[in-house]
Amino acid sequence: MFYGKVIGNIVATIKAKGLEGKKIQVVRPIDMVTGFESEKFIVALDITGSGIGDYVGYEDGKEAAWAFEHEEVPTDATIVAIIDNVNITIKLNQKPLI
Repeated sequence: MFYGKVIGNIVATIKAKGLEGKKIQVVRPIDMVTGFESEKFIVALDITGSGIGDYVGYEDGKEAAWAFEHEEVPTDATIVAIIDNVNITIKLNQKPLI
């Protein structure tokens, strides 16, 4: 799973059959090591009901379609979680003590 922030949405009145009734969001990926937002963005289907400003977890690649179980959905990215909080107890660029 990857981490990002919803920065917008897309409205499409005409969609492929597998996209009908699906919400489309624009997500800016966030680097978990630095905490910085990427310069790039992705377009993702949303199964969570997230909105602009929400921090989300998303899957990309073939795993993105797994969220729709028995449906055939043409997607490369899907928002699968709304993230309330991230707690990291060690510095990610440090080597473990063990």
